[in-house]
Amino acid sequence: MKGFLKKIWRIIKLLCLASIISALLVLTPLFADMGVIALNLFSKITLKSTATPANATVVLGGGLTKKNGKILLNHYSRSRADAVIALHEQNALPIITSGAESPWLQDYLKQHLVSRGNRPIIISDNASMNTCENAIFTAKLLSHHEIGTTVNLITDRYHMARARRQFARAGIDTIAQPANLDIAPSWTDFRKNLVHSRRTAYEMAALARDIFRPQNNCRNSDQITLEEISTPRRKAKVFSLITY
Repeated sequence: MKGFLKKIWRIIKLLCLASIISALLVLTPLFADMGVIALNLFSKITLKSTATPANATVVLGGGLTKKNGKILLNHYSRSRADAVIALHEQNALPIITSGAESPWLQDYLKQHLVSRGNRPIIISDNASMNTCENAIFTAKLLSHHEIGTTVNLITDRYHMARARRQFARAGIDTIAQPANLDIAPSWTDFRKNLVHSRRTAYEMAALARDIFRPQNNCRNSDQITLEEISTPRRKAKVFSLITY
């Protein structure tokens, strides 16, 4: 009996030690980095590699915020838009903005790209409400505009594995172009690391959910028209393609 109790006590101590180590890692950049390694490994194992060059750049909205009564891109969406701008200056492909944030993403991209002398083609999916719909509605737009099905995919590095899986399920090959968050990890400011750690934990859990218990609130391409996809939420005007 004493031997059994010693084993139980040893297990409890090991679990406590593992919990303490995990808690400490969450406060450092290591937790996020280790999580991203695992997520990228999942993509490498489960997705086929592609040598086909990208035909378009797709950026996924990351949310909006309000400041002084004005709606703006939040730091997730803004960092992704900045990644589009940097990539577009190297390779001027058509841009697809995906999500309810599309009108604000377009404004931001127009302001920064046109001011630099670029004239981007921007196609909008304004209807997507989740990652699954981002992929399905993007596939519908690519088909409608007769654009190839290999794209540069821009989102943050934590969301990338889940997004690439959904795009592959929709028949789209993706080239990962992760966008850095505005808030950089730090070895001296644990509050910044918590932003990355929370994002890592959420995306790992969301990926597991998508695999084992897929969302039931994802509309398919037959349930929405191109007009609905192309109609901005904040305006009555309908458009499917904007050229600046």
